[in-house]
Amino acid sequence: MTLLGAGSSLIVGIVGVMLCVVGAIQQPAAVDLRILLPLIFYNAISMAASYAAGESIVEGYVSMQAILPVIYLLLACLDDGGRILLRRLCVLWAGAAAAAGILRFTGLAMYSGAGRLGWPLGNPNALGCLLVLGWFALLNCCEELPEPQGRRPGWGRLPQLEPVLLMALALTLSMESFLAMAAGILVLLIERKRRGSWRDTALCACRVLAKAALGIGSGVLLFLAADRTRCPWLCLPVLVCGVWAAACWRSFGRFLEVYPWMAALLSGAGVLVAGAAVVMRPSSIATFLERLEMMRDGLGYLTERPLLGVGPYHWRLLNLYSGEKYFNTWFIHNSLIHIGVELGLIAAAAVLLVLLRFCRKRKTAEERGMLAAFFAHNMLDVTFFVPSISAMLLLSISEPRQGGKQLGSGLRRILFGVYFVHFLRTVCHFVIRF
Repeated sequence: MTLLGAGSSLIVGIVGVMLCVVGAIQQPAAVDLRILLPLIFYNAISMAASYAAGESIVEGYVSMQAILPVIYLLLACLDDGGRILLRRLCVLWAGAAAAAGILRFTGLAMYSGAGRLGWPLGNPNALGCLLVLGWFALLNCCEELPEPQGRRPGWGRLPQLEPVLLMALALTLSMESFLAMAAGILVLLIERKRRGSWRDTALCACRVLAKAALGIGSGVLLFLAADRTRCPWLCLPVLVCGVWAAACWRSFGRFLEVYPWMAALLSGAGVLVAGAAVVMRPSSIATFLERLEMMRDGLGYLTERPLLGVGPYHWRLLNLYSGEKYFNTWFIHNSLIHIGVELGLIAAAAVLLVLLRFCRKRKTAEERGMLAAFFAHNMLDVTFFVPSISAMLLLSISEPRQGGKQLGSGLRRILFGVYFVHFLRTVCHFVIRF
């Protein structure tokens, strides 16, 4: 789904059919109904809103988001070891996407000119959100790795993906992603303070910010070499330095632990990195102001049809004929407002219930930071509607068995059966049309 960018109902339908078949043959498992039921209800109300507006329920984001409760229900069939393995595989996937994106950026810079990194998701802001979630998932995985294992090959090398993720994040120049990352770091530090002393929290903050400054700073230098010089081959020595940083990343982490004053000094350099990113994309302020206008425009439609909304993809038409400023985009760049406008306030309430339940469950500081980053990003963008990003969040932080109730085999198979019919109908719709 990452390679599909905004998503394809046909491909998500094929994946959904396979997942439902796999789920039907699993053993019964406990699942948190306070997350599963609102997700199912959100799907149902979304399809009702689509049907009421005369739109197809097997096309667009309404159809693709049906994959989320299926993924969550399948996660309940995994034990703790399986979920940890899956989380690490998600980090590997994010790291692979980041590495491929960096290499592609360098190649294009040398032969045809550089631009903001958006591949493989096709959009810099969406890729930035995926990388931020991958970074927080990596921090969580690093906390789970025992120290002896961290010195052996295998999963112990996972921390070396951190500079790769940060470097790719810098190449997106996504201000929304940087703000989301900052919000997530703030929540992470607040959680650390609740569980430790001020001194430990300050040391943790310095180490995290120092690593972020070095990783993102390397990406900023790569972008400057590609876009602001007449010698694009300068990308190569910067790239070599990035590879060297990844190879020495664990030693760099131990260096920051031994010399905390150096961590504090490097974390201060993060201000310069942030300033450089803003200077490199001066249009970001105008873009932010335009999104505020878009949100204000969307708020005016919340009372049009508060129960089922105006229908999927109908806000753009209303905006076009309203006589006000036309934004020429399909989505209000605030996921919660967009859901309220197009799917209704009930659907928005269901999403909020899921988010609040995730927040109330026992989470590590890194997982809470990831939730905060995802929420902050969606207040300025619509990454909730990108299947791979929402799936990444579920796969990285879900613990369905915690606080869950046992589902009988019959009920579980009925649920998978209902979604199987939906995804099969989606596949047949596209196959017959083509």
